[in-house]
Amino acid sequence: MTDNDRAAFNEILDMANDLTIMPGDRDLSRMKEILFANLKQYSLDTVAKAVNNHCREKRFFPMLADIIQRIEGTPEERCALAWALVMKAKRKYKLRKGIRFSSPAIHFAIEQMGGWERVYWSIDDTNEKFRVAEFQKFFKIGERCASWDGENNSVRVCSYFPSEEETYAIKKGREFKCEVFDVETDKLISENFIFTKIERDIQHTYA
Repeated sequence: MTDNDRAAFNEILDMANDLTIMPGDRDLSRMKEILFANLKQYSLDTVAKAVNNHCREKRFFPMLADIIQRIEGTPEERCALAWALVMKAKRKYKLRKGIRFSSPAIHFAIEQMGGWERVYWSIDDTNEKFRVAEFQKFFKIGERCASWDGENNSVRVCSYFPSEEETYAIKKGREFKCEVFDVETDKLISENFIFTKIERDIQHTYA
């Protein structure tokens, strides 16, 4: 959301206030300011849908955690969605293309499990439930500490996982430009990356 959405956002919360019970003596104006500041990364339509769904199911005014959970899902739902993307990448892209997942937490989990190539070869019908459990453990940690840039003392993860050909080139110290696809949207996004030395050093760890 932007400042241009503030009036519409306030109307959404006015509606929520009419339909639900505000705990204690909370100041609605103050609540609007706090919620707007903490929900700006989401679109107005996304927030409106979350608030409306909350009001249809709950008696009390939606707090920040309520709205975010409506938008992002529960931790279990996020883990399930993340694993579904991993399995999609294994099925569709295999090791033939560079891939990027939607969340640095997914990259963190895969890196902790040994990198994309090792994860790809380690999953089969006999052990998938064990790989899922391992992935979920690291994914939950990654949600708290992983980032694309490593700022604010977070753990920097690589922005993409290279193809098998590029992995081989990295091992040989050669340059190789691979196509990189966003797993969730299937869009070719390699043109958006600048492959720096730092990036290649991170990838080399898992090559």
